[in-house]
Amino acid sequence: MSTATPPATGASPEELRARLIDQLTAEGALSDPHVTRAMREVPRHRFVPEADIEEAYADQAVITKRASDGAALSCASMPSVVAMMLQQLDVRPGQRILEIGAGTGYNAALLAHLTGHTGMVATVDIDPEVTAGATRALQATGYDDQVHVATRDGALGDADHAPYDRIILTVGAWDIPTAWWNQLAVGGRLVVPLRWRGQTRSVAFVREADHLRADSMELCGFVPMIGQEGEHEGAIDKEGHVTLYWDADQHISPTTLHRSLAMPRTEMWSGVTVGPTESFDGVWLRMTATESGTCRISADDTAVRSGLCAPAIPARS
Repeated sequence: MSTATPPATGASPEELRARLIDQLTAEGALSDPHVTRAMREVPRHRFVPEADIEEAYADQAVITKRASDGAALSCASMPSVVAMMLQQLDVRPGQRILEIGAGTGYNAALLAHLTGHTGMVATVDIDPEVTAGATRALQATGYDDQVHVATRDGALGDADHAPYDRIILTVGAWDIPTAWWNQLAVGGRLVVPLRWRGQTRSVAFVREADHLRADSMELCGFVPMIGQEGEHEGAIDKEGHVTLYWDADQHISPTTLHRSLAMPRTEMWSGVTVGPTESFDGVWLRMTATESGTCRISADDTAVRSGLCAPAIPARS
């Protein structure tokens, strides 16, 4: 039985879940009928008992474990992101699926619903507390007979149940280990939140005989995978309000920029015009492919309010 707090509005979990699904459908985030049915039937609040019912059925992430410094270590992803990635994965009944990053067990339950009783889902996580929590939630909701939970390094996959028709990651990865390639069947799909040049894209790959071919890409954000040290960060200002993020293959040092924020401001226009409703993600993608020094600068609220930095979109700074 769920220990979550009853909703203040008086609405039942089923009503709140229906509202969320209707919202995601209206926004265009949810369009696949199979994913829609799975999200209507799997009770998300049973997988996040520490959250109240309204929080469980809001389109927001629920942090389930934090480090001593407050950094998120595990969470239940935003339902819109869950829907997006499941639609990229394109699960069919009877398929074998590997999930890397067990989280709360909610995504594994959705995968089990999609592949059905003739399929199989294996979910792995390096943190025993995370896998224990996922196991409890799957048992409480009756999905434990379809999902195998294991505590292991996700970079190694789960060879015991390979090959897989689908592999999905719910943690941010900087690289694609050989194990994932070896355990994915030819023609199978790999959906991974791939981190490069300071941002994360959920990339859907199809495995061909000798290479991976990407066929969709969406902006997202995930907790980084433990053990992959491809991304670096360092403060530009002495107070640590402005941070630079770059990759291991880039020869970048934030210390050379320490005095830059105190210098007179200079504006340089690119000559590219972006309309008010247009996405400029393509600009970033092109830069990562053509400019070796492309990286990300992040400014916190203090830096923005003080005028130390003036990002074009403060919410994404």
